[in-house]
This record gives sequence, C-alpha cells and structure tokens, in this order.
Amino acid sequence: MENLKQIPESKKCEQAKYEYIKSSYAGMFEVLQSLRQDEVFCDIKLKTDDKKIIFAHKVVLASASPYFHAMFTHFSERNHDVVVMKQLDSTALQVLVNFIYTGKIVITEETFGICYQLQICYSYKK
Repeated sequence: MENLKQIPESKKCEQAKYEYIKSSYAGMFEVLQSLRQDEVFCDIKLKTDDKKIIFAHKVVLASASPYFHAMFTHFSERNHDVVVMKQLDSTALQVLVNFIYTGKIVITEETFGICYQLQICYSYKK
C-alpha cells in the first residue's frame, strides 16, 4: 500500500509499526454529502427567502466557512436548528452548500453570479 510508511523503531525488541496516511478525504466528504442528502445526522436547516429548506451539519459548514463558524459559535443561531438566510435564494445557498460538501462547483453564468454575490462562497478556506 502506497500510503503506509514504517515508523522507525526505538528499541530492537518492539514490533514494527506502520502508520496509514489517507491521501484524500474525498471518500469521507462523499459520505457526508450522502448523509446530508438523506437528512441523516443533520443538525441545521437553512431556510431561504423563497421558503426552501436546505439540510446540513453545523460542524461541516463551520469548518469550511468563517461566516458559518461565526454564526454557529458567536451568535444566537448556535442554539437554533433553523436559520433563515436573508437575501439569499435557494439556488445560491444550494450551490454554496454543495461546494462546501464536495469542493466542486460548475461555473456557468448563473453560478458565476452566485459566487460573486457570495464573495466566493463566504471566504471558503482552501
């Protein structure tokens, strides 16, 4: 396995130790996206001005976006399970949440405008 490396032995009598390093977290994010789509373990509902609801996990949103991190740690939304996202339609929010969960976005005229409106997805961390 290419992700295995031998850890140097400190004593001759110890068994060899190997450390597994996962080179990609794509599989983990696919599972998180699947859980979100199936509304499993979701602890936040994001409601848009057009009354649509998008399910998500606070920890995923907060880890990816300073905007959501502040929302779920410093403001009253941290104690809510529904947050109204004012001045944001469901298409824009869906693009943002999908981007956070997958790291992928298809740039079209519509999504370019959305990303610009969201200031490149609320300062998404690389």
